[in-house]
Amino acid sequence: MSVSQLSDEELISGFKDLVFDEREKLVLQLQHLAELDRRKLFFHYPSLRSYLVEEHGMEEWQAERKIRAARLLIRFPELEMQIQSGKMNLTLMELAQGCAHREKLSDAELSELFEAIAGLSSRAATREIATLYPESMTVPRDRIRPLSEELSEVRFVANQELLEKLDEIRGLLAHSHRLPRGATLGELIDVLATEYRERHHPEEKAKRAEARQQARQNQSETVDQPTAPRVPADEEKRSASAAMLHELTLKDGYQCSYVDPVTQKNCHSTYSLQVDHRHPWSQGGKTKLSNLRYLCSNHHARVSFLQFGENSKYFRRL
Repeated sequence: MSVSQLSDEELISGFKDLVFDEREKLVLQLQHLAELDRRKLFFHYPSLRSYLVEEHGMEEWQAERKIRAARLLIRFPELEMQIQSGKMNLTLMELAQGCAHREKLSDAELSELFEAIAGLSSRAATREIATLYPESMTVPRDRIRPLSEELSEVRFVANQELLEKLDEIRGLLAHSHRLPRGATLGELIDVLATEYRERHHPEEKAKRAEARQQARQNQSETVDQPTAPRVPADEEKRSASAAMLHELTLKDGYQCSYVDPVTQKNCHSTYSLQVDHRHPWSQGGKTKLSNLRYLCSNHHARVSFLQFGENSKYFRRL
């Protein structure tokens, strides 16, 4: 039957059912997201956000919003009933969480704030938060908006101290990089990012270490001196030496080497990498090159979850 053929009572009743069903589905979706996040179960993707965006076609802002809400639902189970009753929604949860972040609120204070804004419109909730925390102001989130295939607009909030530092650095780079005073912030940040990467990226450090080793070897051969033998790695130490990390980086590259058993795809993330023992250290694994690999923090947690379950020593809950 077409909606246009429904009676007034049927139309109103049907719409109420749809609204209630939508709220229940939102709670269920948030619960699923929280559990996926807890288990780090997002296949070869480096994060839950990437999984939602690339696998399920969510907009980035929508994925981040729901992930934050899912984590709040775990911390504050009472939000479930408020969402189902219509007194709480994603917008109100985001307003409260933003205030809690700025004001460094405890969980008890944040719970009270949820109660204070429950059932309000977003505008009324904003006014209520301003009344309760007059010193608090809404700081716009960082934003990246694509303009073309090559260009994006980046927006972020900077304090006066940062602006003064950037202006000072612009002056320092005026001669060494011939950076004009009228150079854009994008050009200035590009210089800083490039220099930082060349100085601190593990792959660049590994290349410099290899070059130094080769130079020492060439010098020894030139003066007819025997090359100093490489000091063997101490396999009984849990942490790998800097030299071993350089070797690992040159061998595998500085990227997550996790391969998902379902999709058979690699992660390749370069964010927040950690060194992992393929055969766990606690189970007799040695600290040697063949037993080490880089994993991003999420896949490291996923591997630990599969190896040790929810033992708090190896797997951190939300």
